[in-house]
Amino acid sequence: MSQMQLSKDNSAPSKDVVMGTAAVGVPIVLTAIRCTLLYILVPFVLPVVGISGAFSPIVNILASLFGIGVILYNIKHLWHSSWRGRYLLLSSFIIPFILISMYFDYIAYVAT
Repeated sequence: MSQMQLSKDNSAPSKDVVMGTAAVGVPIVLTAIRCTLLYILVPFVLPVVGISGAFSPIVNILASLFGIGVILYNIKHLWHSSWRGRYLLLSSFIIPFILISMYFDYIAYVAT
């Protein structure tokens, strides 16, 4: 079933529906790319290929920066919606965890 359905009179979806679908779809794809990179590529694929060690923390730091960028992109696009307050609250909990993760990745990189 299509996400954007025609209304009962078979007219095109409203501008709000199209805009809402784009506002949700792009961040989900960006988050999927980041999670695939962090949770599949770095811990499983890179060691098999023989690229790990000092390279993994760099990849994790770059993916974390990408994640913060996705959050800022979402805030920009959701600012004028009813989701603004909820997303800001969620972001205020997620960004510190990302920054802490970046700190430990930096420490791991410096130690190698």
